[in-house]
Amino acid sequence: AQQLGLNTCWVALTFNKKRVKELVPAGEKFSMVISLGYGETQGNPHKGKSYSAVSAEDSTAPDWYRAGVEAALKAPTAVNQQKFEFSIKDGEPFAKATGRRSIARTDLGIAAYHFETASGKKVNH
Repeated sequence: AQQLGLNTCWVALTFNKKRVKELVPAGEKFSMVISLGYGETQGNPHKGKSYSAVSAEDSTAPDWYRAGVEAALKAPTAVNQQKFEFSIKDGEPFAKATGRRSIARTDLGIAAYHFETASGKKVNH
């Protein structure tokens, strides 16, 4: 959408779920929305966490792992909090949610997807 000149914003916690519930077909679960439209600007970057804030693995970590963590740091998360951590256990990537909100598992899934796409490795969580 951004490449087509549209602006997007993932909205997971800051909307009235009762108002949009009527749009969801019976039997489906509603958890978040993505707003889409033409903005006055291309948006504002948000300050994110550093690599060391979400991973205890140091500079000796494999390149695939570092690429995965860097990609996860670009993933959208609820209210831009990046409540996840990555590590290596028995040679395999592992991730966990550090947030307590119900949206934390969704945030973790999105971050893990970004990690997997960049690293080529399946993340255990």
